[in-house]
Amino acid sequence: MAQAKSSGALAQYGPVAAPLAGLLLAILFIAGAVMTSGISEGKDKLSATVQSVRKQMDNPKPEIGDTDIPLVDTVTASFTPGQNDSWKTPTGSHNLLALPIAWDVQMEGPQKDEFAQYDENNDSYWDQMEFQRTPYFGRTTADGAFVNWDRNPVDGLISREEYNDPPRSDREAFDELDKNTDGLLTADAGEITAKEEYDWDRHPFDGKIDFQEYVDRYKPKDEVDLGPVSGVQARLDPATMEIVVTWNDPDLTTAPGDLAYMLERRAPETVAKRMTEWRKKVQEYNARFREWEGRFEKWWNAAPAEGQKSNKQLFPRKPDAEKEYAKSDPRPVQPPMPSEWEPVTATPFAGNEYRDNSFDLDVTYTYAVKMATKSNPKRGQRAVQDEALPGWYVYPDHVVTDGHPVIARNRIEMKWSGAAPPNGTISMTTWHKVSVGDVHSWYRVQVTEIFGPDNDIIGGKFNLSQLKDRGVKMFDTAGTEVNAAEILPSDTEIDFTTGFRFVTTTSKGFLISSREVGDFELPKATQQAATPDTPAGSDDALEVRCLAVKSGAKEATFELTRWTKAGDDWLRVIWTGSAASGKDVGAEIKLDKAGAGVVVKDATGKTLSASDLKTYKDHTVDMRAGSFDGLKDRTVTVGGSDFDLFGTLFAD
Repeated sequence: MAQAKSSGALAQYGPVAAPLAGLLLAILFIAGAVMTSGISEGKDKLSATVQSVRKQMDNPKPEIGDTDIPLVDTVTASFTPGQNDSWKTPTGSHNLLALPIAWDVQMEGPQKDEFAQYDENNDSYWDQMEFQRTPYFGRTTADGAFVNWDRNPVDGLISREEYNDPPRSDREAFDELDKNTDGLLTADAGEITAKEEYDWDRHPFDGKIDFQEYVDRYKPKDEVDLGPVSGVQARLDPATMEIVVTWNDPDLTTAPGDLAYMLERRAPETVAKRMTEWRKKVQEYNARFREWEGRFEKWWNAAPAEGQKSNKQLFPRKPDAEKEYAKSDPRPVQPPMPSEWEPVTATPFAGNEYRDNSFDLDVTYTYAVKMATKSNPKRGQRAVQDEALPGWYVYPDHVVTDGHPVIARNRIEMKWSGAAPPNGTISMTTWHKVSVGDVHSWYRVQVTEIFGPDNDIIGGKFNLSQLKDRGVKMFDTAGTEVNAAEILPSDTEIDFTTGFRFVTTTSKGFLISSREVGDFELPKATQQAATPDTPAGSDDALEVRCLAVKSGAKEATFELTRWTKAGDDWLRVIWTGSAASGKDVGAEIKLDKAGAGVVVKDATGKTLSASDLKTYKDHTVDMRAGSFDGLKDRTVTVGGSDFDLFGTLFAD
């Protein structure tokens, strides 16, 4: 029946736009009332009324009434029996023939929508009992299970927001949102709201939601605080031929439980060599990638099983298909182009120390440490994901060693082995690295050779055959002899170049000479074992090396090296000179007036010119080692400290 106007009314509108269903309902209602009452009078008039209403409804320009119809009173009168024409309109009302089109029709309140219909306790949620009464319960599709609706948050209830986002496959939902089909959802493209973009964006935070971020959108974000390591130090351990890098943990209250580290080192001197190796690796990568691409295309274009979709139908976008295929057959990773910085570790590792034995000799290395974690970094923190390290975040940029760079220098150790004038037998020992893939091992390699008038050049570059001719022996870092034939590759070449010539035998040993340092007396005492080197004890330790002992130990030539920090720059100062027995070795040096016999190198190993050194005007370096106090057996004494003839003294 007609009723007073309410906020839930379906129609309250005027001419032409008035609901035709309302007019028909009024006519049918009146006709039914008359027939039910059994009143026969006025049937003709009622028929005329219906015809009139139909005529007005067919009129493209209907007349507009000027008042509402008091329908309730009229209908009530029509139900009163025994009175002719008592259904007529009461005084003050229009006849039914003058029905206005501009009705103010009010129907029952709106039918409840599906969510409200099954929300029986009107708490704005569906619980599991209410869900079981819905048409969804029991379906075999995703929307037939309560757990698929209860997602954000998972609280045992289905909210209206969850109801408005019905369960379906993530791929279907993502593709429906991805209007521009670029594989990303953004607020700028109107595909998601700014809040969704912010909430769903995971590291790296780029304001773009890819498919995996969409899949994980409701998963909790266990984001952690990250920070750089501190106290990074690097030093050479010459006994084990390892560069030992140490550092401190980040001082954080919420440090990730899976804290790990990555190491890098700066070595500009090796870029050219690594570039050659990189080109070979790229060729290998290209071959592996072509093979992988062929396997992928075969998988993507394979005919589907009967009644199932093909892989191309499931993943129509090639990038998505490649990601899916790579889950079972990982895509080859292109090797990065070499730069001054090179990775030391391929994967993250735990601990606060790393012992590196993969370096080359006589190369200046600066080490750096980066922190890594699988936990999500907080928004705004500089952490990156490396394609070669799936699942890992690395933060921040590398933290460089606090001290000076490190160099593993190799000096060929010569020993007196025997004499049969005019010939003499000398053994030579040097460090050599053997690498098998990513596994590196250092060995001391020794050869023995007879020298005389016809063979006076001491040393040279020897291949495997020449090494065997010289009775090659090998020892590991623990001093244990190993089988050289089993360890050395067939293409081995070891540099035993000494720069010396054999002159003659003497009562004390051998006399050898060098164009650079003059005569050198190799005493018989060198057949004894050498004293191991000791690593530097401070950042600015002075390294003292004896290059030659001449004139019955009355004079010697020395090389002194000290790292010094000038402003923010680490410099390596090298002084070379001779000193008579009892005289001082070295001097105090002003960098901008270094003079002959002094070489200055920067942290990359580059030799600085005189004009470069003007930058460090007034910077003075103490290169004084103390007095040379002679040679006893194979031990040199400088500044009151003893060291092996082929070793190094580290003086503070």
